[in-house]
Amino acid sequence: MLDPNIQPSRRVSRFVHLLGPALLLCGTALSGNAHAGTSAESLAATDGPSPTVTSKSGVGTAQATATAKVTSESIRTFCSDQGGQGSSAQASAGVDACVKQQKPVLGKTYTVQADCTSGRLQPLDGQTYVLDGLWDNSDVGSGRTRWKGPNGVVGRDNASGGLALSQQWEVLCPGRVSASVISKARSLSPSGGTGGAASASAAPASVCNGDPNCTEVGAFAASVVEFRASLQGGYKILTTTLRFQNKLTRPLVLGYLLGSGGATDDRGNRYIVKDQDTRGIGNIAHANAIDDKFVLAPGQTGDARFTLVWGGSQLFGSTWDLDLTVREIVPAGNGQKTLGSEYPLQIVGLVDGARAGGASAPTASAAPAAAGQPSSQDSQPMAGNAPQAPSNAPAGGGMASPFGAPATAGAAAAHCAAGTSCSDAGSFSVTLGQTATAVSGKNQLVRLNVRVKNNTNQPLALGYKTGTSSAVDEQGNTFTWGRPGTNDASAQGIGIVDGARIDPRFQVAAGGTRDAQFVLTRFDAGTTPPGKSFSLNAVLVELRASGAQWQKVREVSVRLPAAGGIAPAVGQSPANDSVQKASDLLKGLLGK
Repeated sequence: MLDPNIQPSRRVSRFVHLLGPALLLCGTALSGNAHAGTSAESLAATDGPSPTVTSKSGVGTAQATATAKVTSESIRTFCSDQGGQGSSAQASAGVDACVKQQKPVLGKTYTVQADCTSGRLQPLDGQTYVLDGLWDNSDVGSGRTRWKGPNGVVGRDNASGGLALSQQWEVLCPGRVSASVISKARSLSPSGGTGGAASASAAPASVCNGDPNCTEVGAFAASVVEFRASLQGGYKILTTTLRFQNKLTRPLVLGYLLGSGGATDDRGNRYIVKDQDTRGIGNIAHANAIDDKFVLAPGQTGDARFTLVWGGSQLFGSTWDLDLTVREIVPAGNGQKTLGSEYPLQIVGLVDGARAGGASAPTASAAPAAAGQPSSQDSQPMAGNAPQAPSNAPAGGGMASPFGAPATAGAAAAHCAAGTSCSDAGSFSVTLGQTATAVSGKNQLVRLNVRVKNNTNQPLALGYKTGTSSAVDEQGNTFTWGRPGTNDASAQGIGIVDGARIDPRFQVAAGGTRDAQFVLTRFDAGTTPPGKSFSLNAVLVELRASGAQWQKVREVSVRLPAAGGIAPAVGQSPANDSVQKASDLLKGLLGK
């Protein structure tokens, strides 16, 4: 083991001491003045000598304990780190003065404790801290434990001492921190204050219940609905859908902090979130660029989709640690908004196909819309002044449907049945129906039919957000709406929403249903046969009429897991390798 008491140069020693053995080795290598001390283990302190460990018990368990004592050597190391200014003689005199000043603490004994199974730490200062995840790679201490105390998250800077807490935890609980421990810790509260979190007695009930593919804080839980890894050309692509559930008794508005997302695989490769491909949740660029479209009423859930990319040539791993940061958006009156609490989230040990237990099961019923936000009823066209659907829009769905007869307005509002390919968005639900595949030269195409049901007693208008549709087959192959720089023509039967351009033709009567289709392409697929089952992802936008204009109420990231009923695949080798021809083939195949 590397000696933690090796004295680096004065300029780097204190910083290195807090960052742990790995950086200490680096600091020692950089310093020409480093020298070896004893081989004893120390506990990092920020405001005095770091005591030397004299005994340990229960390491790695729920009752891990270490006893440490301030020695003359730890005092000398501390004083050398503090350093004196001026000539060598002056510096030496400064160290001697410091040693004399610290003499009263010589022999002082400390006891530190940790519960390694639930993420609780009682370090040198005697307070209690709870594990708040792992630090990202934006600053020092990447991958090390992050702690929450009575006054909130403890910073990793030298003055705050967050990495000193990490080092003390590592002495008591060595090894990788599991997702289960992180999840358990986030339901705890540090002693001596609120720290920005609810007290233990007032904390909402746990949603994750120890599920490794779920993480939660006092305000909400985030669970993995789906995590898929695939190859696209020379890139490794990760696609994950997270389901956020509001645990508070008030509305909650969240936004994704641009640039904060990433994933690291078990080979150390770093995948970066494509911020422009984030779906369902608004982005936060800075305090004056806030998109507050992701609103959760009390108890309500909402999905957000993230795409991560790595383009390295090395071997890629098979498990991933996902990290990203969301922040609360707080209304400030008069249409203004400000930023509230920040929540760094992490889910570790994800594998291809991972999902939280029961995460795909929809909520039993829709929660009411958040205060200050239009409800699903408010979002409907108002009689007499609402724009009407184009005259050529088919009435009541109007397209040949693979689902059979439409549901009646009086049908029971069960929204979604557990285990079905259905997504419940509250005011409406979407079900995946029959799919069909075709081959066009080097490309493969899949057509997916969806049925939208209006769960309200008012008319409902929806649009498809252009550039957001994709599908993944059971082999991990990704089908997309088209190539970058081209127009998105993947949606049929539903109007598109593209910036300020809104096509409101897709209107569903109260309690009624209407169908739409998506035709998606896997480019340059080669001779590999297409899959037999597909999961569909797309963003739908709920619309409402305002005078002669249409407004966007909210965006909903819809994920529909694979369903059966695929039509026989059709092979072809057209002379002109055209996506349009294959699309025409699919239209004929489905009788349009």
